[in-house]
Amino acid sequence: MRKKIAILMKDEKYLKSLEKFLTSKIDECECFITQDVRELLTEDLGTYNTIIVSSALQDGIWLKALPVIRKARSFVLLAVSEGPELNADIAAKYGAAAFFKLPLNSEQFLVKIKEIVESEAGKTKIPSAVSADMLEEISYFSENMDSYDYYTFFGLPQNAPLADIKKKYIAMARKYHPDKFRNIPADIREKAYEITKRANEAYSVLMNPSRKVIYDKMLKENPETKRFDFRIKVAYNETPEDTIQNSQARRFAILATKAIEMQDYKSALTQLKMAASMEKNNAYIDRLIEEVTQKLSK
Repeated sequence: MRKKIAILMKDEKYLKSLEKFLTSKIDECECFITQDVRELLTEDLGTYNTIIVSSALQDGIWLKALPVIRKARSFVLLAVSEGPELNADIAAKYGAAAFFKLPLNSEQFLVKIKEIVESEAGKTKIPSAVSADMLEEISYFSENMDSYDYYTFFGLPQNAPLADIKKKYIAMARKYHPDKFRNIPADIREKAYEITKRANEAYSVLMNPSRKVIYDKMLKENPETKRFDFRIKVAYNETPEDTIQNSQARRFAILATKAIEMQDYKSALTQLKMAASMEKNNAYIDRLIEEVTQKLSK
């Protein structure tokens, strides 16, 4: 199993030297090195065994980077001369797995890093905002949602007013949004994504008057029906404001609908792709892309 270590330091020469040392001494070691804490945000830090961080960084002291550092499974603090006064007790108080002062005793340092990496192998850092009950709920909901019709999915009766449907949709979109689960195991993250995707689908049907009439009739005639058949062509009366949560994505979608009205499908497709990049798996946007693509192919 590969060991993943991130290193965040101000001193570029020492940064590269430490990377070379660790990759040569630890089997299957993969290092991500950077001088900029913002670059750590591009990584799935929950998959890293540890982050080694110096007490002085380009943007100030290490405490400023603590919210990012804590996304990894553990972190090791290195005290440098230009940084704040530190000791092992202070480092432990903030959750550091180990503390060292430069210059390093390379042998002791290596032993400790190996110990930390091995102890964290196979673990995944779960954000504190995601409880064990929440993870269990995601798994249960994902495994059973194919047996739910859209009303059951939202926990609402079939005669629920549109305002209640919208309220439930927004609550679920926030609760299960994939961005909230970036640093959890991939299988759980995928389940959260599928729940959000189904919520978008259900909302796009129940908030569209034409689709809702057809869907309700389908449920009445065949109680085993769970999902809408999107091959059925109906009037598309949804509004971006109702279905798109990201403000920039909403703006591009509105521009796209205006371009569609002008039959400028090429511009519309460009705007819709921008919207889709900002709000992925939105049923409204995906449907418009499909319709515009069909227009362009004729």
